[in-house]
Amino acid sequence: MTKVTKVYLISEQIDKDGNKIDFKKISELLWNLQMQTRDIKNKCVQLCWEWLNFSSDYYKKSEEYPKEKDTLGYTLSGFVYDRIKNGSDLYSSNLSTSSRDTCTAFSNYKKEMLKGERSVLSFKANQPLDIHNKAIKLSYENGNFFVALKMLNRAGKEKYGIKDDLRFRMQVRDKSVRTILERLMNDEYKVSASKLMYDKKKKLWKLNLCYSFDNHVISTLDTEKIMGVDLGVVYPIMASVNGDYARFSIKGGEIEAFRSRVEARRRSLLNQSRYCGDGRIGHGRKKRTEPATQIADKIARFRDTTNHKYSRALIDYAIKNGCGTIQMEKLTGITSSAEHFLKEWSYFDLQTKIESKAKEAGIKVVYINPKFTSQRCNKCGYIHTDNRPVQARFCCQKCGYEENADYNASQNIGTKHIDVIIEETLKMQCEPETPTE
Repeated sequence: MTKVTKVYLISEQIDKDGNKIDFKKISELLWNLQMQTRDIKNKCVQLCWEWLNFSSDYYKKSEEYPKEKDTLGYTLSGFVYDRIKNGSDLYSSNLSTSSRDTCTAFSNYKKEMLKGERSVLSFKANQPLDIHNKAIKLSYENGNFFVALKMLNRAGKEKYGIKDDLRFRMQVRDKSVRTILERLMNDEYKVSASKLMYDKKKKLWKLNLCYSFDNHVISTLDTEKIMGVDLGVVYPIMASVNGDYARFSIKGGEIEAFRSRVEARRRSLLNQSRYCGDGRIGHGRKKRTEPATQIADKIARFRDTTNHKYSRALIDYAIKNGCGTIQMEKLTGITSSAEHFLKEWSYFDLQTKIESKAKEAGIKVVYINPKFTSQRCNKCGYIHTDNRPVQARFCCQKCGYEENADYNASQNIGTKHIDVIIEETLKMQCEPETPTE
């Protein structure tokens, strides 16, 4: 399995004389490489298009398409690389990656381009820089993670006065990212081809570090043992194994406490922007509201970290109980108007992280229609709106069963073929009872 983690980089580059190079100069170097990458990819597209036209003409004459190795001497991607390998400053392995990926993309979209359903591939200047896995070297020194990237060929190093590989300190603010880097250092994970791009908002270079690992499927998991997962406001996560009284729950207190601290601070900063000093006036609203934007970034980081933590705890609970299947509702977010902060909480991101970690453990994830799962009694199956008199409690109007509403919902969600069961139940409830004599 291959995954990606995003890490921002701080330049630690030195020149031939051992002096630290200014970050702006490193950025200018990388921007130049971006421009070269753009030109190279567009040249690759041109060569692929020329081969396509040649193949078409060849077919009209001989009623068969030419074979790449017979005509070109090697594969098309090899032919293209041979034509673009000279004249740039890019490290050869990275250049080869860019060339191969462009040829692959052209091949994938060829039919759509010929039909006019898609424009011919064209690449802009802000291209991510492709980095071959062998061009990435991680290290750990004095409590910090560093990465050395081979970005320049020999001519490029001479041109820019760079002695070694480009060296960056990695900004690691997340425990999950630290864990990934540690596992890469210990060879538990393997580095894959990655991409380097510039974040205009943060004015930093960001490494989309790809890594791979073997799926360790746990043989003791039972696919017939289903855990239902209910996502809500009072409990961001309420989960239970179908038929079990035990439950896994996470209360919304942590999110609410964070909300109360951060939202008040953000409103205060926005209000202050009307009376800010000359240092924040700048050229308009963007400069005035910069501190508030930083608060928004802090909220985004908190959401990401919290969702990682919650999803990991949930999967650990599933493994502990031997659940081979997790069922969740098809949700894109919470629509409660009472809690604006919780309404904006990325439940889709949480579900994505749950699904990703489940796959790592070999747990199957099934999405079900959430309709009526909160109104159905998991004991007798009766469905009615009055079964949920208040948000937090469930009380069946037919059998009298009372329980936490989110737990009851999780039991329904964890029922196999619950969609079909609910549909059949509703039909039966709508049918008039046959009078007895």
